[in-house]
Amino acid sequence: MMRLTVAGHVQDVVFSFPVIGSQNKLRLARKSRYIEVIVPMAGPFLKPDGMKLNPFPVIGEGKALLLWNVHRLSLARLPLLDLKVRKLDIWLNPHVGSMLSSRERKLRKKHKADALLFVKDTLHAIFVRACGTQGGSSMRVFALRDETTNNCDTVFFIGDLRFDLHSHTIVGDGYVLPLTHAMLPKISSFFGQLVHSGTVENVRVFDGEMEAWKQLIPAFVERCRTWEHTDNCEYLVRREVPLTQEMESDPLCSCGRGKDVDGLLKVPEWRRYAPFVTRIALSPLFAVSYLETVGRDPSAHKCSVCRGKGKPKVMACAKCHKVRYCSVACQKKDWPRHKPKCKA
Repeated sequence: MMRLTVAGHVQDVVFSFPVIGSQNKLRLARKSRYIEVIVPMAGPFLKPDGMKLNPFPVIGEGKALLLWNVHRLSLARLPLLDLKVRKLDIWLNPHVGSMLSSRERKLRKKHKADALLFVKDTLHAIFVRACGTQGGSSMRVFALRDETTNNCDTVFFIGDLRFDLHSHTIVGDGYVLPLTHAMLPKISSFFGQLVHSGTVENVRVFDGEMEAWKQLIPAFVERCRTWEHTDNCEYLVRREVPLTQEMESDPLCSCGRGKDVDGLLKVPEWRRYAPFVTRIALSPLFAVSYLETVGRDPSAHKCSVCRGKGKPKVMACAKCHKVRYCSVACQKKDWPRHKPKCKA
């Protein structure tokens, strides 16, 4: 949306697609008395316009809120993920580790700041620690802690891990607790016990990431809600979602607070937080191949020994399919090193 102001008159101009507002052009027809606003459509990675302003919009009119790019879930109907199954890490770690596009991996290698990249890294940390596939035993309480200030204003309680069958992924069935100035006095008598219990995993968030989380959390809440927004909903009153992107402030409306919290009540140490949390469905955020490259281009594969392109093409190990060789000679040369690691 763009706002046009002429001689005290204000007109909001709404576009059907994200646009690059900073590149606007105005055409004024004096005789026919109209103003034409021309803006180009935004691509997915331009700064600071278009989808960069809010990658996870929640839109709609009145109580009819719609998710722009996050699908709805009925958490109660999704099957549970059995964390005790053998070799869980073999498929789960690569799955949640495949969220980044080739562009994002390059940004990480160059240590460049990108809010969505940071959010994906945090989601990865939450899932592998909640499932217990990395870093030891399973952890279920996660505090987002700002790297610069060391302040924490958001806590996730992950009750269950479930399969998201429609999207062939997993989802964290949990609850979000905003640590605002208004909330802390209500939980101060018992929050310290949780902090010092050793059951809380602190996850560092970096520059610009917390603002992205404030945009994402309302979408993750809206996707799984079983309750109705009230006539006094803060979203309706202020006509904006999220309500804020500031640290130590709550981006959510209060309509879902304390509702649909049966899963939280199953854990005795969590019960006292039930009136203050909102149910949320966390899931990995994957790059899409029709917008950017995801994974390596098969034509760019090189020999693991000589780094050649193939004679005439690079072939994968017939047993494990994980390493590639340009010729039989290179395969034989590498076999003593590769043999102990080669598993079908």
